[in-house]
Amino acid sequence: MADEFGKNCTICENETLGRYVKATEVIPAGETILLESPILILACKGDKRCCNCYRIAQQYCRKCSIAPLCLDCAEHNDEFDCNVLAAAGAVSLPDVRVDILKKHFDTYGLLQCLLLHENLRTRKAFGKMLQMEAHLEKRRNTKIWHEHDRDIVQPLLQSNIWKGFEMAPNINGDFLQKILAIWDVNSHEIRAPDAEIMRGLYPQVSLLAHNCCPNANQAIDDQYRMKVYANREIGRGEVVTNSYTNLLLGTDERRQILREGKYFHCTCDRCEDPTELGSHMSSFICSACAGHKQESYIVKDRESQTWKCQKCEHTLRPEQVAIILEKSKEEMFHAHGDYRRLEYLLAKLCTILHKNHYLVVDLKQEMANILRNAILSSRRPNRQLFERKIRLCQDLVLLLQIIQPGMTRLKGIALYEMATSHVKLQHLKFEENEMEEDDLKKRLKECLAMYRESIRMLSHEPPQTPEGQLLKNVAKEFDVLQKEVENGAQSEGDK
Repeated sequence: MADEFGKNCTICENETLGRYVKATEVIPAGETILLESPILILACKGDKRCCNCYRIAQQYCRKCSIAPLCLDCAEHNDEFDCNVLAAAGAVSLPDVRVDILKKHFDTYGLLQCLLLHENLRTRKAFGKMLQMEAHLEKRRNTKIWHEHDRDIVQPLLQSNIWKGFEMAPNINGDFLQKILAIWDVNSHEIRAPDAEIMRGLYPQVSLLAHNCCPNANQAIDDQYRMKVYANREIGRGEVVTNSYTNLLLGTDERRQILREGKYFHCTCDRCEDPTELGSHMSSFICSACAGHKQESYIVKDRESQTWKCQKCEHTLRPEQVAIILEKSKEEMFHAHGDYRRLEYLLAKLCTILHKNHYLVVDLKQEMANILRNAILSSRRPNRQLFERKIRLCQDLVLLLQIIQPGMTRLKGIALYEMATSHVKLQHLKFEENEMEEDDLKKRLKECLAMYRESIRMLSHEPPQTPEGQLLKNVAKEFDVLQKEVENGAQSEGDK
C-alpha cells in the first residue's frame, strides 16, 4: 500500500466536510489505512535547512547559488532543480537578485513548490498540491497574509528568478499566496534530524476529516513516510478521522487553533458536549456547591455560551473565566521547573479547576517528568517519588481512556512510566519486608499487564523514532520481568 487508500476506504465529498474519507468495510484496530510519502518537505518559517539532508544550512550551492546546504553537503543533490535555478538566473541576468533570496531565505520553500511544476516527473504532484484547500479569501488581508507578502511573496517577485520558469505567466501575488495557504492549512509537522520541526505535504492524509476524538493515528518513519492506522475498530460507512490540534487542550482552545489555522469551526461530539464527554477538561469547580459540601462543575453552555453550574444557578462571566485562566498560566510559568512550587500550585488550582482541566493536566505532566528525572538521577530513590509519579501517570491514563479510548502514543508512554515505577516500588516494599513473595509476584503480574498494554499502544511506532526506541526498551523490560515472575519473584537486591 503506497500513497493511495486501499479497498477498505473511499473518497467522498459533501458541503460540510468537502472531500473526506469513509470506510467501505469494517477496519480492525491497528490495521493500516494508508502509507504515503510527502510530495515535498519544507523548513518551517524562520529555519534555513539543507535541501539535501534537512540539517541546519550554513552555505549555498556553488552552482545555482540559491539552494541552502549544510557544511557536510558539497552540492545540490537534485540536479534538475539546481539546473533550473542556475538557468533561470542566467536567462534573466542581470535582473535576478539572488541577494534578495538569500536575505529572505523563507523564499526557498516557495521556490521548491514552483520547481515541482518545472519538472515533468513531479508536475502531477504540483497539480495535486493545487487541488488542496487554501481558504484564500478567508486569509486575504489578514495578519498572516501581510506577513507572507512582506517576508516571502514580494521578495520572491522582486528577485525575478521566477521569470526564467516555464510557468512564469501564471505567477503573481495571489498565486503565490495560494501555495503558501495550502501549506499552512494542509501540511503536517515532521521531525527534523536535530529533533526540531519541519513540514511535509501529504495530499491523501490531508483528506482525512478532523475530530477531537479521532479514530485514526499517524506515525512517520525515518524516510518521512506517514502511516495512518485505525486506533480502534472503524465501522463500515464511518468517516475516517484524524486530529489537527492538541487533544490535551480545552474546547475553546482547540477550536481557536482550528479556526485560526485550518479555517473551520469544529462541531465534533467532544466539542459540542459541555463536559467534553465527561472528561471536564474545561470545567471549573462550583464554589457555591463546594460551600455546601456538594460536588458540581461549571461548564460552558454551547447554545448560550455562558458558564453555568450543572446543579445550581451559579455562573461565571466570560471575563472572569479569562482572568482565572490567564492568572493560572502566569503562575504556572513562574513555577516552571520548581517541583515544590508546582506541587503547591497544583493543590491551589484543584480548588478552582476540575482535576482534569487542561491546565491541571499540563501541570501534572511537568511534575511527572521532574519526578522521572529525579528517579533516574538518584542511586536509591525513596518510595514517595515512585508513589507520586504513579498517581500522576494514573490520572493521565484515566483521562486518555475518555478522550482517546483507542490505541494512542501518549497512553503507551504513560503506561510504561507507570509500570516501570510500579515494578521498582514493589521491589522496594519487598526488600523492606512489607510483603511476601507471593504478593510481590501478584503485583508484578499486574505490572506485566501494564507493559503488555504499553507495547500494544506503541506497536505501530517506526523503529528509528524515539517512540520506536522506547518500544524496544519496553519489550526488553517486559521480557526481564516475565522471566522473574516465571522463575520466582525476588528483590532487586538479590539479583
